[in-house]
Amino acid sequence: MNKFLLQLLLIVPFFGFTQEHSNATTNHHNELKKVKISFAFAQAYIPSHHLHEESESAQLIPTNGLDIQYNFNHKFFAKWTNELEFLTYNLKNEDGEERIRENAFLSTVTLGYEFYDKFAIIAGVGYEFEKSKDLFVTRVGLEYSFNIGGNWELSPELLYDIKEDSHTAVTWGLAIGCRI
Repeated sequence: MNKFLLQLLLIVPFFGFTQEHSNATTNHHNELKKVKISFAFAQAYIPSHHLHEESESAQLIPTNGLDIQYNFNHKFFAKWTNELEFLTYNLKNEDGEERIRENAFLSTVTLGYEFYDKFAIIAGVGYEFEKSKDLFVTRVGLEYSFNIGGNWELSPELLYDIKEDSHTAVTWGLAIGCRI
């Protein structure tokens, strides 16, 4: 009898949780907020083979940005991202010549597909603007959004950028956003 009561005490809260989660999911799908504005804080990793010979190791470039996301429905969205790098670094081109990148500004437009409960894959294009040379950028990535209360969301992300005729970068970051 005691074993039965113990099992009952463990199972009943689980059913309550699943019902609450089911209601939250239903509410999430019924009340789609179409726009999300986020502030992103990230680190871009540039592998050492893209850097000038004088550099000893890979670079971590701190970036901050602003994202504006529009949800077409519960699965598909478009996002406009604007990021500013807060570091100067030296790259090498195909001929081994040095090229300096100073406080580059990156603007991309990506499309996203949420394929598993707020877990999304994104892909898009954009430009990185910098005083010495502007670069065309192709971006792919993964992100996960979870609600932290009210309309606020926290979104960790992992991005891979291919910068035309220049270098690649892997960026991981965290965005704090509000759905309106």
